[in-house]
Amino acid sequence: MSGPSEKTVRRLFALSGNACAFPDCPSPIVEAEGTITGEICHVRAQSKGGPRYGASQTEQERHAFENLLLLCRRHHKIIDTEPDIYSVEVLEEMKAVQETRFGRLEQASDGIFAKLLLNAKRVVEITNNSGSIVVDSPGAIVGRTINVSTSRKAVHVHPAAGTIGADQNASRYIQHLISRYNEFASKEPTRASKFNYGAISKNIEHKFGAQWKLLPMSAFADLCTYLQTRIDKTRLAKLNKSNGHSSYSSFTKYTQGMQSRMER
Repeated sequence: MSGPSEKTVRRLFALSGNACAFPDCPSPIVEAEGTITGEICHVRAQSKGGPRYGASQTEQERHAFENLLLLCRRHHKIIDTEPDIYSVEVLEEMKAVQETRFGRLEQASDGIFAKLLLNAKRVVEITNNSGSIVVDSPGAIVGRTINVSTSRKAVHVHPAAGTIGADQNASRYIQHLISRYNEFASKEPTRASKFNYGAISKNIEHKFGAQWKLLPMSAFADLCTYLQTRIDKTRLAKLNKSNGHSSYSSFTKYTQGMQSRMER
């Protein structure tokens, strides 16, 4: 058995309420337009060496309903990074609370969403030396993990619909905040000589579980708050605040300013 059955995933989705199982997380598993923003998570890892791996489990038990729950990508990353905190017992309780809360009969549409979730788990092997590859686009290859063999030095991933990177205004605003943070933090007396301008992007990836451009729009507000807080902690931002000046624009003002400049 190579993975969970469609029947199992259908049942998971039916009892999930189309919501991440992590307490108080509002993130959906599948967006209204069909974009997958959630993932199938194993309580006990599906392979040796993984978080919470159970050596006594059979292959069938690893992919059974009882060993699975649905989480947003951010919380899936968090629980697998910290298995000592998010133990088997914690995840089983999380799963039980969610399924008790959202328990209902399966609907016909759940079969469609089950297929989407299963498609998202497929690993796609691609060998491409010159052309472009489209992933997560209508009629294109869909896969959660894409292994690309290419003669080029770099592989560029273009953000899918529904992500921050695909939204022009949101993307520009995050770049504005990152630029402002780097400007202020690089002038800290203790960091000026060894400041790493790329560190903030790595910090975002570690905290949110993905590159910021690939995060769903549902994470936009949290990402803005995170970056604004980082800026506010710098010496220059504190100085600006004491003088009654803002260290960055709000999303609304920044967007309005961009539109005004483009209309000139």
